[in-house]
Amino acid sequence: MEKTPLIKRLFIVSLMSIMFAYAYAQDITLYGEVRPRAEYRDGYGKPIITSNKAGFFVNQRTRLGASFSNDIIKMQVTFQDSRTWGEAASNADNPSVGLYEAWGEIKMLPGLIARVGRMPLRYDERKLFSPSNWSNTGNAFDMLLFKYNLKNDFMVDLGFSYSNNKDISQETYYDPVMKYRYMEILWLSKKISDELNVSAIGVAISNQDTITCKGRSNYKEHKHYHQFTVGGTLKYNPKSIPLKLYFEGYYQFGKIIYKDCLDKQKSFYLVGNGIYTFIPQLAISGGYEYISGDKNPDNHIQRGFIHLFRGNHDFNGTMDYWNATNNRGLQDLYGGLLATFNKKRTSIELIYHHFRTAVDVAGLNGKSLGSELDFIVKHTANEWLSLEAGYDLYFVNENVRIIKGVGGENTRFANWGYVSLSIKPSIAFNNIGKKKKSL
Repeated sequence: MEKTPLIKRLFIVSLMSIMFAYAYAQDITLYGEVRPRAEYRDGYGKPIITSNKAGFFVNQRTRLGASFSNDIIKMQVTFQDSRTWGEAASNADNPSVGLYEAWGEIKMLPGLIARVGRMPLRYDERKLFSPSNWSNTGNAFDMLLFKYNLKNDFMVDLGFSYSNNKDISQETYYDPVMKYRYMEILWLSKKISDELNVSAIGVAISNQDTITCKGRSNYKEHKHYHQFTVGGTLKYNPKSIPLKLYFEGYYQFGKIIYKDCLDKQKSFYLVGNGIYTFIPQLAISGGYEYISGDKNPDNHIQRGFIHLFRGNHDFNGTMDYWNATNNRGLQDLYGGLLATFNKKRTSIELIYHHFRTAVDVAGLNGKSLGSELDFIVKHTANEWLSLEAGYDLYFVNENVRIIKGVGGENTRFANWGYVSLSIKPSIAFNNIGKKKKSL
């Protein structure tokens, strides 16, 4: 007898649970996604040595989910499978389905809800928290989140998360799967006017102190170290001219582990960009991003900014050379053109990045880290079907080769291309079980 696929069984169980648990549900939505992406990598992420050949592969993300909502509660469950074509045999029976999100939401007061479970997070321009849609698996967090929204003029999120490896009866060491033992988030957003919006965020993350510094054991089972990130954004969109300006800044402080020692942290991250629309079909953009570095990382004060949970592929070039900036930091000066056609269903974008380290680094010849040119085409056929393709070039110099571990080697011209197809059908059933009023 043929076995029912695991993802199908899980989906049926979750859907039946929703429907039977809430006989008077108002809205139920079923949705899915199949997203295959083919990539040609010839210097993606790091320069490729001339004697090596380029790589080609196809990966695929499959998601299947259901959501329920009425006037009081909301619930959403999404299962996903992530794989590379060919990594499993055609007759393989290996369980591989994961839970991307599973959360419930309760309306407590007008404008105030409480959400609990596993959920993706996105704040402002995703510099600290992002669902990381490019990733095959995405980002999600297990937490309790209170959300207040007053007609989109004033919004507040307050979240808390605590991590353990398993059920425990007494406090034990957490072997980090997440980046934190516990995390708190406070985010506020205020619409000052139709042209101006400001937001502020504070994030505290903690892990247990289980370090060995300079050969001396320093294990403290119940002691935690804390890292704090605070900052905010400013969005300005004047009505008199077709210009959008965006500014963002963050400061990190507290304690982190560096070379098995507990050090202080003092670092920052600044971003400023703008986009000007000449005509509805053509816009020019530009910006500058500064991620702080550290000239002297061994003085027990770390000045290199550490990314939290951003989607790395969305920033500093799509060839992903500088996802981790370490102590050298990063400067990214960029500009581009965006053209849209076919009632904005088709777009063509060309972006140029010039990279530099934030501080002088021993062994490098200056701060230059070369440059990158990204070319991206997107087409949305309808709300269920879209296609995206890209081709990027990286102009490598010797500093890049040294940092990437191929200094002095003969490397080939770095380039990368991809084609991604997204099929995302959904169907909604509204006002299910709604009682008719009596005469």
